[in-house]
Amino acid sequence: MFWTAVWFVVNMLFVAALIVCLFMQRAVTIGKLQEVSAERMAVLTRRRNVLAAVSVLLFAGMCAAFVVNMKLNG
Repeated sequence: MFWTAVWFVVNMLFVAALIVCLFMQRAVTIGKLQEVSAERMAVLTRRRNVLAAVSVLLFAGMCAAFVVNMKLNG
């Protein structure tokens, strides 16, 4: 039961990070269209890349928790 809870929490964090990452992608796209300053674009791009990396790590953690849960609980 513990690993089910771990999977559920990591799954929620992954979905939240993915949604925020998509909003950051939208901010970068709008920034390019509105031709904002280079410094602002660098900040937006860096934030998007960090969120993308966090999303990938959370996806890997979600998969690992799911596999462990299935191994232990069948």
